[in-house]
Amino acid sequence: MLDRVWEVSIPHVCFTGGEATVHPDLVELVAYAEGKGLVTGLLTNGRRLSDVDYTGALVAAGLDHVQITLESHDEAVHDRMQAVPGAWRETVAGARNAVAAGLYTTTNTTLTRENVPVIEETVAFIAGLGVPAFACNSLIYSGRGASVGTGFREGELAPVLERVRETADRYGLRLIWYTPTQYCALSPLQLGLGVKACTAALYNMCVEPDGAVIPCQSYYEPLGHILRDPWDAIWNHDLALSLRERRYVPAKCHECPELSLCGGGCPLYLKHEQAS
Repeated sequence: MLDRVWEVSIPHVCFTGGEATVHPDLVELVAYAEGKGLVTGLLTNGRRLSDVDYTGALVAAGLDHVQITLESHDEAVHDRMQAVPGAWRETVAGARNAVAAGLYTTTNTTLTRENVPVIEETVAFIAGLGVPAFACNSLIYSGRGASVGTGFREGELAPVLERVRETADRYGLRLIWYTPTQYCALSPLQLGLGVKACTAALYNMCVEPDGAVIPCQSYYEPLGHILRDPWDAIWNHDLALSLRERRYVPAKCHECPELSLCGGGCPLYLKHEQAS
């Protein structure tokens, strides 16, 4: 699979899941990818990184960066959102080990009604970990996220993000905002967060464990098989074209001068809104 990725001139791979660190050969896969010249990253809950030797093995294999999910500075909130008692302690230990090992480390926090009431304390805690940057996103309406019921609507996010940004500035942390939104509901430009639009099937795709290629990590509709199908057929699949050409956007968006910037927001969010 890594050979195929390299053959089609993809320069950067991130190992993710599920949870990538449960794979027994992850260290070897990172080393193999690095040997081919790929940039490698890891998206993880960080718990396995609480093992100093394991973290060191990933660094020795050449891993370039890691993003660790940290939902709150509050142990109880994090463990509840992860649905694993005791997860927070391992995650925090993993983040500290990664930073100490010299691995470029960031965190990611999904903003929900469970963790936002004390989000300033969480940002301060993240700053204390020694990471140079942290990321936030809103709830992705896919899988369990479609029914969990703790997410914010786009129009509710601005005051939350202002609190996050102000706290990040206070601690000298760079804030990365991931979620694409309709700019008429939430403009990341007005909040100083840069241009954000859906990048599914454009700048990133995801390969499932069975080899199925999907538009992004949360869009569970296959475009083809990474080993069996020609890359051109995957890239030019009708769903991929639909996403890149923004065919999914509401009619009101077509005349909007900001469509080229916002792209109509997240297609999964739009699906959820239309269905609810």
